[in-house]
Amino acid sequence: MKRHSIRPFVEICFTFLFRNINGLNSISSRQISRDSLCLSKKMDDTFTSIHAAHIQEIHDVPFNVLIRPFPSELEEEKVLSLMETLKNPETKGNVPPVDVLWVTGRDGGNYYYSFGGCHRYEAHKRLQLPTIRCKLVKSTIEDLRTYLGASTPDLR
Repeated sequence: MKRHSIRPFVEICFTFLFRNINGLNSISSRQISRDSLCLSKKMDDTFTSIHAAHIQEIHDVPFNVLIRPFPSELEEEKVLSLMETLKNPETKGNVPPVDVLWVTGRDGGNYYYSFGGCHRYEAHKRLQLPTIRCKLVKSTIEDLRTYLGASTPDLR
């Protein structure tokens, strides 16, 4: 009986996490503003994900640059509740940012992939807000291939 080890899987996960920690820390605010992103206030560590736990900076990303390759499965009550929260200037900051994989293509193009935050995304979309608060997770095309497999596009 052949035994399989989870070690390669764990090593891949940690490699991805540490590569992103080092990569994002080297991004300058000049590069971010060049890409039409506005640095927003820092958020406390209360709301986060495993991908973005190390990221403190939150950016207001133009809504129209986000790429969402999978359809969302939504609970209508959650979307409506988030819309009410976002409409109120006193509570809109309570909505956690969405994690976005920031991938640079082979010719230097920037691509912003959003896989989670379906209810937050939909609430912003219905309210026709121009930006959405995001934590940018600097990633590679190989990282993106983990999510999209053979469907990964040729990013320029």
